[in-house]
Amino acid sequence: MNFNTDISAGLYGLLIISMLLLPLQGHTQNQLSLGTLAPGQIALNLNLTEQKEVDQDTLNASLVFTVQGRNQTALQNEVNEAIAGAIKLLQDSSEVDFTTGRYRVSMVPTERPSRNDIENPVWRAQQSMDLRSTNSDALLEMAGKLQESGMTMNGLYYSLSPSLHETVSAELLQSALEKLTGRAEAAARALGRNSAELVEVSMDGSPNFGQAYMPMEMSGAAMLRADFAPPQAEPGTSRVSVTISARAILSP
Repeated sequence: MNFNTDISAGLYGLLIISMLLLPLQGHTQNQLSLGTLAPGQIALNLNLTEQKEVDQDTLNASLVFTVQGRNQTALQNEVNEAIAGAIKLLQDSSEVDFTTGRYRVSMVPTERPSRNDIENPVWRAQQSMDLRSTNSDALLEMAGKLQESGMTMNGLYYSLSPSLHETVSAELLQSALEKLTGRAEAAARALGRNSAELVEVSMDGSPNFGQAYMPMEMSGAAMLRADFAPPQAEPGTSRVSVTISARAILSP
């Protein structure tokens, strides 16, 4: 699975939306000023929000490998080896896309530090990995393997992929434009005008992909079980919303 393809599809969706709006916006340039209205013309402002609940199609997981001790070099080496093993495991899967996250080494504060703590403090070394896939079963199985290897689940949630979000947004845009056109034509008939034309259109689409975040914490003892079961997750829905504002010119 290639998420670059999803992003490209999302950009393509935006291009389609732009192409739909350009003819309307281009015609606007000569009619933005109400002072240019011809005798008998009426300017009508319209607003409409279209929204839809969409099944989430992408499962995301965040895992972290953490170790503590007094030997800074040894700790970092342990993290490096663990993440290298995780990367090798993930590279064997074509269903799960992944990125490495933040690498951090920090001193562990103590309430009443002893002389040994001051001269030889305890360090914590950790690095995270982010996984995502439209194949939930494949990701959950992989996450279980990583947990069994010593990583801790830090977050698990469903979201909409960019490509699905843009596809639904384009559908909502088309529906909204058709409804706005119908409203303008109905207003023209009610006001005794013969025609209605949209001359200025702007869109505000919701960028929220609707993440359902489910944090998880596992103890070190639990992480050592050989029969570690894979995590479970069920998708929800995300609301995609598109708001259209338009100006229509009603003519005799």
